[in-house]
Amino acid sequence: MPNFDIFTDGSVDIPLKTAAEKSINIIPFYISFDYKNYYKELFEISRDDFFDKLINKELFPKTSLPSIQDYIDAFTPSLEKQKDIICFTITDTLSGSYQSALSAKDILSEKYKNNIYVLNTWLATGAMQLMVLEACKMRDNGLSAKKVYDICAKMKTDSRIMFMVGALTHLEKGGRIGKLAAISGGILKIKPLIELKNGEIDVAGIVRSRKNGLKKLIEITEEYFTKNKENPQNYVFTIGTTNTPNEVLPFFEGLKEKLKCNNFISPFYIGATIASHTGPDTVGVCFLKKYENYI
Repeated sequence: MPNFDIFTDGSVDIPLKTAAEKSINIIPFYISFDYKNYYKELFEISRDDFFDKLINKELFPKTSLPSIQDYIDAFTPSLEKQKDIICFTITDTLSGSYQSALSAKDILSEKYKNNIYVLNTWLATGAMQLMVLEACKMRDNGLSAKKVYDICAKMKTDSRIMFMVGALTHLEKGGRIGKLAAISGGILKIKPLIELKNGEIDVAGIVRSRKNGLKKLIEITEEYFTKNKENPQNYVFTIGTTNTPNEVLPFFEGLKEKLKCNNFISPFYIGATIASHTGPDTVGVCFLKKYENYI
């Protein structure tokens, strides 16, 4: 079996049970509601507690990235066992997690000779989750750490997140609004459709109702494959939501019908790190090309 371990920062939104089953090491982000006390997402603050404060108490959270020391502490046991490491981080346009991991790599490389591969995925949440799970498949199928890293570096250009937020309020407050600024002023009650591609957030459309928004998300997902002459059968998909699980099944059925594809893994809940910036009522589809297409 390949002699390497897989790490990812907490923005990946992989359930802890799944991470344990697949030997994925998660380095969590920190969440604070009072800007004084910070808690490790999932490990020290539950999802239910987070959303209770976010929605019911209408508190605005702040996130803090894993520190260099967090990465050092996480990597060291694997290096002591003479294992290589592959670490996946959220796109560097949304967080400094990638830089923290790189700094930890530089420090540890002075003592350990094992390879440490750190990948800026250009992704977040479900799309990043799909990449990490593909990396697990490659590991389990005997690919080397270098080969897995090289494939994932190509894979990130063929991955997308298409999602709808309830409002632009949290993106604006969190300073993540970027290209969305042009549509924000005075019309924060619209339902923006947003695309994360090549590490950048961009506007994919604007609607005024969630029903139309879900239909439009299906349309723009289908357009991606038509425009790029890609076959959905070569991809794997997942659907994520913050707090609207009732929307998942009809959204899934609509996507499956349009794409003529059933390559979906289980839906997931968007975690506190991402939800802190998107706000509640976020739902979307994530997709990524299967690793076999790069071999």
